[in-house]
Parts: sequence; C-alpha cells; structure tokens
Amino acid sequence: MKESTKWRTGLDQKSERLLAALQSNGELSLAEIGKMLGLSKMAVSNRIRRLKGAGILEGSHYKVNPQKVGQEYLVVSQASCEASGPEQQKIAAQIARIPGVQSVYLTFGPFDILFIARRRDMKSARDLLYDVTRIQGIRNTQTTIPHTVIKETLDISLEA
Repeated sequence: MKESTKWRTGLDQKSERLLAALQSNGELSLAEIGKMLGLSKMAVSNRIRRLKGAGILEGSHYKVNPQKVGQEYLVVSQASCEASGPEQQKIAAQIARIPGVQSVYLTFGPFDILFIARRRDMKSARDLLYDVTRIQGIRNTQTTIPHTVIKETLDISLEA
C-alpha cells in the first residue's frame, strides 16, 4: 500500500480491502474473504473484531428494497429553526424519532436541518411533513420529492 493511503486512513491495504468486501457483500464467509485477501479465517475474524472494537465497523445490516415493502416515496427535506445550537439538536432528535425518517443532519447554510425519509405515498409524506412542522421551534421546511433514484448507498469509499 502507498504510504499516503495508510497515513490518510490509518488502515493497511488488507483492512481496506476487507472493508470493501464487507460493504459489497455482507454474506461472504470468512473463508471466502480470507481467500480474497490471502488471510486465514481466524485472521479475517480477528481483523473484523479489531475494526468493530475501533468503531470502524458498526453492526451488520441487510439493505431492504423500499419498493418491495411499499416505501417507495422518497422525501428529502430541509428545515429552518427559530432556535440555534443545542436547541437545534433537540429538534433534530425529535425529527429522527418520526417513523420513516432514515437520516437527519444538522447543516450549515440557509437551512439548519436536512432529513431524508421513506413513506408509502403522497398522503403519508404530507403527514410526515405536517408532523415536522408541528415541532416547536421549526420555522419552515423546503421539500423535494425525487422521482427516480439513480444511486443510493451507505458505502464509504476509502479511495476518495
């Protein structure tokens, strides 16, 4: 591995390749990953344990296809708050507890909070936005409803 890559990520090349393999297919066996990396099953298991211990790997998840479970309506919204600082975090935490909300971010710029949600249909999306606007401290929202998803991932690129 190039020295600059290790300095940037703090991981050696095999750990980076392990992370890439786990992100691309969480069902690979330790033996399959070991074969890809030139490591034993035990060495792969130990690396995974260390990556979890360091907080680099979190949990183990399957991606559910939203269309197949009736959650195909994607909502991307920004909210402005009347309050600032810790009060914005409290408002964001309230948004995060609303069913269907997948991601909530505090942001710099003209809006204070960005959130992404999945809902069944337009009525359900409207109800979500009504719930958000009823939260004390929300000034206004601006919402976009994407019509086609080109790419949606939680994978982290270790190359960029």
